[in-house]
Amino acid sequence: MIKTIASAVLTALLLTTAAHAQTPRFQPALSLEQGHSHNDYWRPHPLFDALQLGFKSVEADVFLIDSTLQVGHERAALRPDRTLQSLYLDPLRQLNGQYYTKPAELWLYVDFKNDGPATYARLKQVLGRYRELLSTPQQPRPGGVRVMLTGGYPRQQVLAEPDRLVFLDGQLTDLQPELAAAIPAVNADWQKTFRWDGVGQMPAAEATRLRQLNDQAVRTSQKVRFWDLPAATAAQRQAVWQELLRYPALLVGADELSELKQVIDAQRNATSRK
Repeated sequence: MIKTIASAVLTALLLTTAAHAQTPRFQPALSLEQGHSHNDYWRPHPLFDALQLGFKSVEADVFLIDSTLQVGHERAALRPDRTLQSLYLDPLRQLNGQYYTKPAELWLYVDFKNDGPATYARLKQVLGRYRELLSTPQQPRPGGVRVMLTGGYPRQQVLAEPDRLVFLDGQLTDLQPELAAAIPAVNADWQKTFRWDGVGQMPAAEATRLRQLNDQAVRTSQKVRFWDLPAATAAQRQAVWQELLRYPALLVGADELSELKQVIDAQRNATSRK
């Protein structure tokens, strides 16, 4: 009997310790307006690891499985307990808008991985329970959560709704002022847009193209995010990050959050000394 009680107490202690390990102590940081946490759910502490560094946006790949929005890179990695609610929406509710040292929107990218219309229908139901957190096209909130749909979402269906809870991530052709309210950001494959891989100087023609895209996005009040950035070596990816960070309209996505934060800080300090 004593052994049974002791075992139960030990189990409870282990579960409590595990729960605390999964929810780190959080201290808001200054918002990094260009920092994007790519595949954020891979972190030891999804959401929190990015916020602890001040990242502006986080990305969650979502599969609709039965009636749940499960988060993962592929089906084999899905687990019923790792949902959009458990990893992101519930923790954000607990933080109650205290994401950064100064009020700023957090952008939550939801990347649709299967069945766009059905996934969107379920997402609307889920988001309706968290409406008080959201910054929406109809009601922007400086300290709110801006849900950004990317991937295989049903574009025309979403745009046809007058009372949307979400924004859209578009393509480069969507860099247009009349689309900015609904599509505040666009994305593109770096490998299909540029050939420079971070070795040596960026070719002049490509540097001009990058600057032009930034200038266009500034004029339209939108953001541009490139994916599949060169990352063969730390030197290559840091060279590309440094080039992107020169332009305020560009979001810089990374898997290596602390490394990108160091590059951002170094570039910010260098600029302030000039």
